[in-house]
Amino acid sequence: NEDKQDNIFSRLSNILDNLRNFVNTVTPYSSAGFKEEVEKRKDQLIQDIETLCAIPSVYDEKTAGENQPYGKACRNALDAMLEIGKRDGFVTYDEHGYAGHIDIGDQEESFGILGHLDVVPVNEVGWNSDPFKVVQVNDKLYGRGVADDKGPLLAGYYAAKIIHDLNLPVKKKIRVIFGCDEERGSSCVAHYFQNNPFPSMGFTPDAEFPVVYGEKGIVRFDIKGDVKKDGLVAMVAGDRVNIVPEKCEAIIEGNHKQYEASFKEFLEKNHVTGVIEEEGNCTKLILKGKSAHASLPEEGINAVSLLATYLDGIINNKLVHFIATYLNDYDGKGLQINHEGLMGKLTMNLGVVRYVKEKAEIELDLRCPHEIDLKKMADDVEELCHSYGLTLESDIHEPLYVDPNSELIQKLHKAYVEVSGDTTSAPQAIGGGTYAKSMPNCVAFGCEFKGEDNAIHGNNENIKVDSLLKSTEIFAKAIYDLIKE
Repeated sequence: NEDKQDNIFSRLSNILDNLRNFVNTVTPYSSAGFKEEVEKRKDQLIQDIETLCAIPSVYDEKTAGENQPYGKACRNALDAMLEIGKRDGFVTYDEHGYAGHIDIGDQEESFGILGHLDVVPVNEVGWNSDPFKVVQVNDKLYGRGVADDKGPLLAGYYAAKIIHDLNLPVKKKIRVIFGCDEERGSSCVAHYFQNNPFPSMGFTPDAEFPVVYGEKGIVRFDIKGDVKKDGLVAMVAGDRVNIVPEKCEAIIEGNHKQYEASFKEFLEKNHVTGVIEEEGNCTKLILKGKSAHASLPEEGINAVSLLATYLDGIINNKLVHFIATYLNDYDGKGLQINHEGLMGKLTMNLGVVRYVKEKAEIELDLRCPHEIDLKKMADDVEELCHSYGLTLESDIHEPLYVDPNSELIQKLHKAYVEVSGDTTSAPQAIGGGTYAKSMPNCVAFGCEFKGEDNAIHGNNENIKVDSLLKSTEIFAKAIYDLIKE
């Protein structure tokens, strides 16, 4: 009797499995089902985020070498992500330390999820916890990389893994691709795609919701030249062109006492803080602003342009005057290159300034709508620089535009609406540059929700656990809708 019962149960189980597979072939897997599967994997997802974020994967020239072109820490992060794929039984690939991928499925055609493992440097002060040890406080994870981009990358990976684990019928494999140099210009995936085919379509979870159909062109200006002292001994600020510098230091000729009153008044008027002190026979000035990402420079306070504005009133230095006159805004009005198009306004960030021993260098980051002739814009700015005895080198990256009515945009947005309940937000264009520009038919999608601030590139970078799980659910629904048989 027991043998008969076991046989009956076994046959019933097979019938149920076949029925489940049949239902999945004719109807989409429900969003509610994906939500349940995400919840089951919550603890493991967070544990994997903790593992990746414990690795300080900032570019390190000192440890760069064979199979680790961006340094030892980036190599360690790549190995850790590859190990996660191997642990789960998937085929992995290492592109000589530049990037890697995990294949989920064995179909010929692939759907790509692109994320990055490198992170920006951490400020010495301003964090409430160890930035490389993930902590959870009030339903938020804190740590460098939890939102940019290790957490979102793993959300995409887990979404793909869920589709695989459920044995859902799909016509494409999912290839999770991860690089180690996104923050410095994405040379990693450029190298990767020289040796590997493009997926037929994909997304990068390295921006915000809803789906991003357009990314502004990114133009970098490097302005250099010899500038006479004329009262300015030194001026230094910033180490990344894509971050609004929160501190600027300058040394000027003259005793500090003659500037104390005017500097204090300037600080109070502009609602910022600073320090003025004696520096030998000269005066040292420090102005503290607020950092922000170069794609949203208006959210920061640029310490360089603000200090230059003050200095332009007390000394007659050509570099100071150039900054205060032409670079003292966030939209290019001073340079007469301001423009507003379908993607929004042109934005400009003065990210780096170095003036030492009468040698000057300025680095600018501009995010430009697709209607602008970027080459002509660069030529016009170069002409202005020449009039000041300065040279200009430009690095131009064209904008990204994917038809908002395409299948990719429509199905990604549909999944976002169904899971989030947000029926008012529309597909958007942004100023940030992502891996989406590295391959055809690819866009940015998630993970930051409207009304949330993940403090990306800033102190106390964070992501809500609920938002992380919801993102994973959205990704699973979207991917399945795009690749199901």
